[in-house]
Amino acid sequence: MKSNAVIVIIAVLAISAGAYWYFFTGTGNQQPLTGVGTSINIAQAQFQTLLGELQPISFDPSIFSDARFNVLTDLTTTVSPETTGRLDPFSIASNPSQGSSGSVSTASSTASSTTKVIKK
Repeated sequence: MKSNAVIVIIAVLAISAGAYWYFFTGTGNQQPLTGVGTSINIAQAQFQTLLGELQPISFDPSIFSDARFNVLTDLTTTVSPETTGRLDPFSIASNPSQGSSGSVSTASSTASSTTKVIKK
């Protein structure tokens, strides 16, 4: 019983010494945390560096007068506006066509199709 208590005391002392060493030694040599102004200056310096790398890039606008470019067609698709749903889709709906549990009651209809057989 006493050997377990001695092992626990030694473990607590070792953990305490490790925590003291980790938190209280060598902290004076670290740089202070950077503020917002310093991060803006770093970001601005990075932007200036990237801008300097992009300055020598040139673009030849004669591609726009090339026949291959003029043959290209615009394939954009118009997006029609759609109605928006409820602000809170998980709230119970107050619509009379919906049940008390908030689920929408829908009537299913089946369309009958007729097939004509054409004989020659």
